[in-house]
Amino acid sequence: MVYLPRILILVAAYLLGTINLSYILARFKLGIDLRKTGSGNLGASNLSLQLGKGKAAIAFFLDCAEEVAVILIIRSLGWGLGWQVGGGLAVIAGHNWPFYLRFQGGRGMAMALAGTLILIPYEGATLTAFLTLGVFTRHTAEMNLLGLALLPIIAWRLERPPELIAFTLAVLVLTILRRAQGSPYLKKKKLREDPGKVLWNRLVYDRETEINHEK
Repeated sequence: MVYLPRILILVAAYLLGTINLSYILARFKLGIDLRKTGSGNLGASNLSLQLGKGKAAIAFFLDCAEEVAVILIIRSLGWGLGWQVGGGLAVIAGHNWPFYLRFQGGRGMAMALAGTLILIPYEGATLTAFLTLGVFTRHTAEMNLLGLALLPIIAWRLERPPELIAFTLAVLVLTILRRAQGSPYLKKKKLREDPGKVLWNRLVYDRETEINHEK
């Protein structure tokens, strides 16, 4: 029973992560389900296409705030790095797989960024640079994935504690799993029709179909 309060905190962190402002705003402002339009992603990038960059920015920073709040609360309780990492990952899992939306959520990039900045600021700055580069080059999904893939290498080279290296690896795995899951509500191309191409588009472009970067 010693660890029961800590386990309950992790459960609470997951539940907090399931609060998705992008989904809520799109539902109440436009009456649409983001899972069925645009990229199918319940995140700020898809929301910006529907409600504009202002609302998307609010949703993005709320996602960041959820991650930061959990990690800082756990830290203030005097719990070690392992529990801080666990809390941060629980929030991301809640965002990616909310139980009340049939486990079809966002991608957790805002939370991954916020968690990395709080736990390992140097690696967080590196991820910020990749995310910013993605926005300016309009290759957001690719740059996000590349940035996440580099974090474990950087953390290992800088001899970070095992818990922090595990955090960077876990965030990468959660992102890959969520992207591989795709957005089945869009029904553009089923996995069994062309598994290689569908998985490639999901993992690299984070879409059901290949993205066309137009000027």
